[in-house]
Amino acid sequence: MAIYVSVTFASGRVVSPLAPFLRQWSAVLLKSLLTFRSAPLFGWHALVVMPVVGLVLGLIGPFGSYAMDLTARVAHFVICVTLIGTLSQIVSYLVARQFFLGYWPLWASLCVDMALAVPAAGIVYGSLLVLGPQEVLLVRFVDLIWQNALLTLVFRAASLTVSWLRIRDGQQVPEVKVTESVAGLSERLPRGLRREPILAVSAEDHYLRVHTPKGEALIHMTLAEAVAVLPQGFQVHRSHWVSAQAVKTEKGDRVELVTGFSLPVSRHRKKAFAEWLDQVT
Repeated sequence: MAIYVSVTFASGRVVSPLAPFLRQWSAVLLKSLLTFRSAPLFGWHALVVMPVVGLVLGLIGPFGSYAMDLTARVAHFVICVTLIGTLSQIVSYLVARQFFLGYWPLWASLCVDMALAVPAAGIVYGSLLVLGPQEVLLVRFVDLIWQNALLTLVFRAASLTVSWLRIRDGQQVPEVKVTESVAGLSERLPRGLRREPILAVSAEDHYLRVHTPKGEALIHMTLAEAVAVLPQGFQVHRSHWVSAQAVKTEKGDRVELVTGFSLPVSRHRKKAFAEWLDQVT
């Protein structure tokens, strides 16, 4: 909802010059809530970062926790951030995969964050019982809920920023016409991705993750079936295939896509991949 700032004079009502800007900003925000989509991933990179974030928070001592002993406070935040962050990653990945083909809207991620605030508060309360029994007497459970909701929204904003950067960088890929052979694969994608070029595909359990400039989605298909219809690409790993136009750099045993996403390259395919890359570029 737009916010209007106005001053009333004897001659009438004068609307602040900020009103059009605020109205436009509100419209953009509402549109983003309804239309922006991203693909949450469950990876080890975020799992490694969480204890570090917990360590930093423990040293800072937010929400009045500075009264705790330093060692107990650091241990408390490392444990809580790691457990809550892992829970959030798992639930986000499963919900997006189950209900949105791995390509979920912003409003769904916010609903998950709010729902997880209660179990997250339970984790914090349990940690305080063990590491700060004196402090837990001064804490209200409802305060733990809003504190966790606030931190979860901060982490979600960081995650969405990464997704947005990947989508932005992926726009440098030139538009290509979806051929008849690829149409059968593209039709299985969410509507917003069907006309996008396919940059890479990755096998995940019984699903196939399809990477496009605007995000990723999951479909029921085998990697072999996908590779058979996809043009000009290379299977860099038994679980991954990349398009020629998607490769940004090759470093060591990984290939980085134009979206910033990286995939592993099998050792026994590395030489053949390098030769193929020289030919297509």
